[in-house]
Amino acid sequence: MKIVAGLLIGALSIARVQDEWKPLALTRLDQPPDSSDVAGLLLTPAPGAIDVVVGVDNPCQAKMTATYQPHGAVVKIRLIGPPADHHCSGHRPEAYRASVTGLKKKRYQVVVYLADAKNKWRPAKAGVTEVP
Repeated sequence: MKIVAGLLIGALSIARVQDEWKPLALTRLDQPPDSSDVAGLLLTPAPGAIDVVVGVDNPCQAKMTATYQPHGAVVKIRLIGPPADHHCSGHRPEAYRASVTGLKKKRYQVVVYLADAKNKWRPAKAGVTEVP
């Protein structure tokens, strides 16, 4: 009985660590280097890191924040900010830069998630790069 309880607690602890979302510092780019940065996802690998430039529509001029979760060969990024229902008028594309560090030398898939109208996280953009 104690062994089963210990295994269950250990499994829950591992799941909690895997589900941990770490804060990711975002920097808003005043002048995006390229219009494709505003529309998409640009990944630039560096030793042990990936520099990310992501474009997002932010018509309400909401403050943007982000969290990330590296898991195996996948780096998940949640962009938190613009409301999913977009009741604000206009179209305001913005580009943000972030750097995910502490990565091992291998190929990574980077997936950017945005909340939908029901506050469920949905993949919005994705790319693949290899960290040297």
